[in-house]
Formats: sequence, structure tokens, C-alpha cells
Amino acid sequence: MFRLIAVFLLVFFSSSAGAQQAFPFHNKPGAYAVGFRTVQQSDPSRSYKGKPRPIQTAIWYPAQKDGQPMRYDDYLQLLGWDDDFTRPPAERDKVLAEWLKFVNEDKPAAEVAAERKAVLWAVRDAKALPGKFPVVIYSPSISSNVFENAEMMEFLASHGYLVIASPALGVDERWQKDDLAHAELQAADIRFLVGYAQTLPEADPSRLAAAGFSWGGMANVLAAAQDDRIKALVCLDGTVRYRHEMLSKVPYLKPEQLRTPLLYLAQRPPPFERGLKFKPDHSGSILLKMTGADVYLLTMYAMEHVHFGTSYLRLDPLTFEEYSREEVAQSYALSARYVLNFLNGALKGDKAGFDYLLKKPGQVGVAPHTVHSQHFPAKL
Repeated sequence: MFRLIAVFLLVFFSSSAGAQQAFPFHNKPGAYAVGFRTVQQSDPSRSYKGKPRPIQTAIWYPAQKDGQPMRYDDYLQLLGWDDDFTRPPAERDKVLAEWLKFVNEDKPAAEVAAERKAVLWAVRDAKALPGKFPVVIYSPSISSNVFENAEMMEFLASHGYLVIASPALGVDERWQKDDLAHAELQAADIRFLVGYAQTLPEADPSRLAAAGFSWGGMANVLAAAQDDRIKALVCLDGTVRYRHEMLSKVPYLKPEQLRTPLLYLAQRPPPFERGLKFKPDHSGSILLKMTGADVYLLTMYAMEHVHFGTSYLRLDPLTFEEYSREEVAQSYALSARYVLNFLNGALKGDKAGFDYLLKKPGQVGVAPHTVHSQHFPAKL
């Protein structure tokens, strides 16, 4: 699965490059320990294979310091039941094995084993800290899983955020299609989780953001266009930037009417020749049309599209050429800090968070020319 999604991303957006060891996440945790739990939910208003639509719900949260941190393999186990909660253990193992088979064909088994053993920060079912925390709903890339960016989600939880995610399922099968109906389906999943957040005692639903990578970074904009409970948007090289013509046909999406501040982290510009071959959509720009909202556009020059998802960095047979794997890892860590600072500004009222987004690379501890920052302020 991981390999298939990576191929899809590479064909449409970029070419990428080779992992050597367990993926290094170069940020330190915040002041909070991190807990992780899952909830089996379903949406009876929508069907999936003749039953209510399953919503496997993953939650990262500030927790008491106690227990053994999870390994990456603990996240991988979620693949076995993300669309069928009744699947027995042996069948869950089979599903996971089939997904990993695609990776093992071209990636040394020792490297996959190292990733599966990697220790992360979250402690499963740790006791939650009392209090109310701002909420981030995370929406993954096309057909992907809840832990696609687990490291970034743990990072946000360690800084006092409640993060909620669900997998990207199709209408009536595990795989999604590249069409508007599936984008709107995922937007509906986001709105379902927004509603769920209202029920959690540790959530402050008045401070809620929707974040997403690739396909999820289009679904979240569609969700915000229909749900004013979403107060901020984060797009990790979101498809919203690349599918203007398709989105122009959505009657309820009026970019100029959106008042939701947006952070967009972009891959480096593709070569001219690649654009000739794959024909990017130059019919317009949703980001520039969002004249009623503050939009921050940060171009991460070390990163191809697929690099914005750590499950791909860990498990797919990528190769690294112009920029090294370490440079990509450093850039990913910076991306996570940008997301944190944007959310601090948008949800916690911390002006320093917004200021951080526009600092020069040297001011945020990275090499010159690593990133280019642009700010399109709201015109009200």
C-alpha cells in the first residue's frame, strides 16, 4: 500500500529518493507527555459495504508521564482493522502483511524491521491530563492511514494540542478514487470528527484546526467551506493548490469568502520539463483567491511531495539525490515547527507564532535558501 500511494504521488507531483535507516525526527518534545488511544466509531448517515461507514479514530493527547512509549509497529497494526472493526487478529495480520509486501519487494527487509522497531513518544492509553486543549483534525493523503504523520501529531500533542485523525477510505471500498466525490467524502469525515471533538471533555472545540497532507489538504478546505467551527487550516503540499479547475465547479467553495487563516507548506518547484510532461493546472489559484483570510505559503526546497508524509519516508523505497535524506529530515522537522507556530498563532493568539513563519532561514536554525516564506494578508 505504502509503495502504491508513493507511486501515485510521484507520478503526479515529483520524483524522490533512498532511505538508509530508521527515520530521524529532529524535534524535541514539548512540555507534555503524549498519550495515544483509538476509538471505533461509525457514521450511520453514510454506508460502507452495506453497513454504517466505519471511522477508525486515532487520538493523540497531553498525558501524564507514565508507561512505555509505543514502537512504530504499534501504529502499523492499525492498518489491519481501519475499515473493518470485526476483522479477527489473524485477518488483521494478513492485511498488514499484504501492505508491507509491496515495501519489501524493493526495500531491504532489515530497513523495514528497523523502522518497525523505532521507538516514538506516545504511550498507549496513557491517562489524560485534566484541562481543555485546542484541537487539530488531521486528514491523510489519498487512501492513506491515520498514522501517516504520527511524528508530527505526537509533536503537536506534546505542545498541548489534542489531535484526532481517521483513515482515508473510499465510498464502498478501502481505496479512494481521484475525483471530487471522494474529496467531498473525506471532507465529510473531517466534519464528523469535528462533531466528535465537541463531545470530548479534554477538547476546546472553540479552538479547532483542520490539517491535511496532499488529498487531505484539499478535503480540509472543502470541510472548512461548509463548517465555520474550523478556525484554521494547514495544508502539507495540499492538492487544493493543484486542482483549481476541479474545485471551481464546487458550488459552496467560494475562496474569497473564506475567513479561515491557512498555512500552506509546499514542495520545491518542479522542473519546467516535468511540467510539460504532466501538465499542471494553471487555470487559477485557490490560495490567491482567499483574499478574506491570512495565507502563509512556505516553500520547502529540500522536499518533494512525498516527503511530507513520514510513513512514506519510513517504509517506501525512496531515493535521495539532489538533497540527502538527512536534509529532508531536517526540513520535515522544520515543517513541523512551522505547523506548531502557525497553530499557536491561530488558535492560542500567540503573535510570535505568526512572526516565526516569516523569519529568515538562519533565524530558525536552518541553512540559507532552505525555505522561502510568503504572506498574503487578508484584505477585508
